[in-house]
Amino acid sequence: MTLEEFGVVLSDERVDFLREQAFCVLRVKAEKWNRFIGAEENQKIILDFLDHIWSNRLIPTVYTSVKTSPPWKTKLLCVLKRGVRRIDRQGFRKQLSVVCMVCAFVYVPFKQLLCTAQVLVCVLSNGLNHEDWPRVVSDDIHRHLEKLRSRVVTLRGSAEGRTMLPLPLCLERARAQDIVLRSVPAGWPLDRGLLYSIETLIVQWSGQIWHVLKKDSGMVLHHGDHPGPSVELQFWTTQRENLQGIQSQIQSPKVERIMEILRRVKSSYYSSFKDVCLKVNEAVLEADDIDLFLCPLRRLISNFEERSFPKVDALLPALFHTLCLIWSHSQYYCSPQHMVVLLQEFCNLIIEKAFAYLIPEELFKMELEEGVERVHITISVLRTFKQLFHTHLQKIPTYFRHTQTIRPWDFPATVVFQRSDRIMERLLMIEELFASALDFLKLEKIELGGSRGKVLSEMVFSMSEEFHDCWRAIRESKYNPLDYTSDVRPQIICAYVFQLQLGCAALGKNMPSVAGNLKWTQELRNRILTNRSNLLQLAHMYGLTLLITCKLSHFFKTHVRSDPFRF
Repeated sequence: MTLEEFGVVLSDERVDFLREQAFCVLRVKAEKWNRFIGAEENQKIILDFLDHIWSNRLIPTVYTSVKTSPPWKTKLLCVLKRGVRRIDRQGFRKQLSVVCMVCAFVYVPFKQLLCTAQVLVCVLSNGLNHEDWPRVVSDDIHRHLEKLRSRVVTLRGSAEGRTMLPLPLCLERARAQDIVLRSVPAGWPLDRGLLYSIETLIVQWSGQIWHVLKKDSGMVLHHGDHPGPSVELQFWTTQRENLQGIQSQIQSPKVERIMEILRRVKSSYYSSFKDVCLKVNEAVLEADDIDLFLCPLRRLISNFEERSFPKVDALLPALFHTLCLIWSHSQYYCSPQHMVVLLQEFCNLIIEKAFAYLIPEELFKMELEEGVERVHITISVLRTFKQLFHTHLQKIPTYFRHTQTIRPWDFPATVVFQRSDRIMERLLMIEELFASALDFLKLEKIELGGSRGKVLSEMVFSMSEEFHDCWRAIRESKYNPLDYTSDVRPQIICAYVFQLQLGCAALGKNMPSVAGNLKWTQELRNRILTNRSNLLQLAHMYGLTLLITCKLSHFFKTHVRSDPFRF
């Protein structure tokens, strides 16, 4: 589609009407609609609907989710024509009808699948319906029915966020008191096929249960994401509910009778599944304990999320006091693995609020004074968080009673503050860059007198102009200065600015890398000392001399002498 055709679509009042309905009914954002209408395929569908008679309904796929938890519902916008016609550009509002539909796209098919499975099971598992069938065919259909129902039950549990353990068909229909052995050890009331089905399901149950028991709240962190503490609390609430559901299923009378059958026939699966059941009981106690003691953090997390970032530091003492109480009173959460995950997630929450406060992409575009203030507040909050950690690290013994065994925080602090330390390093660099920029801005107000005042004033003015050019280039860049994974660092930007201010020469031509860097370093040193001696000759300009001398000396020590091969 050409640009002219695209402009025609955008200027069409009928398309504007559809856009207004999408904004009103679906509450989509302008960016989402622009992406939708920008696709050539979508433009063709809309124009075919409006300009031709073979299409009488339109459902734009810019739907929005109404509810994230099961059942998943989606709101759709349906546009219908009032009759088979071409939609005119005049009076089109009377020719179109707009309908809003809320559809459960996932949950309804599951209901249909469950209903279909129940019908198939009822019909095909009834022996009266296949009396004349060969035994092989009947047994094969029965096996397929067992697999179908097992998969449906498992998928239903996954869709509802819980683990469901399927039972064999014959056992599910029977009453618990009917599942017995009539004679031991002479014979069984069940055939080998049924025993095989039971043992197969025991293996499947064990896999499902172990999958739940092996879940770790820190897996999201290990995958490279940066979740907040709400994820930890939600994990243990979900884990507790899921484990309690599993426990209620394995303690049901039917499962207990199945276990009795396995025990009396001396099945090899009895002892292993018995161990799994004991693990479930222990995991339920752990999840109950952790979910109970993490509940006080919900209010603190809510306060963190609602309060503005400069006022967050007032909540930090209460946070660490609560963490110490959890550590000393919870029977299961007092392990370094759990506490490290929780502290890392609180670090992520503070960092997320810091990013929202700093707006990294706009940090160099705002006024220097405002940027300095925001960076300073962020550094202060991060330092307070780390200082309170070390303070309460020493105070941990005071939270235990005399009869309790003291369990210190014996995990390394670097594991907790690995991400925040790297961001702190960036913030300190940016703070130094802002401070230097503020000092260079003072050059605009300097006027030099005396016999050489005009020459020196021109030099100062030239330095100021070059600085403004460099700073303008930084402000117009799309660089995220807090992205510590990027190769470009604020330190390099800072050094580049100062290099331009000093008029440093490039590396010597036709020279090796090491020799060129050494020659550039020597020339820079000579240039600094020459400018310093010239400024020292102006005794009445001592203040300016001191300012520029300090800046040049600091740059030389930081970016040249420590690492002459940086550039």
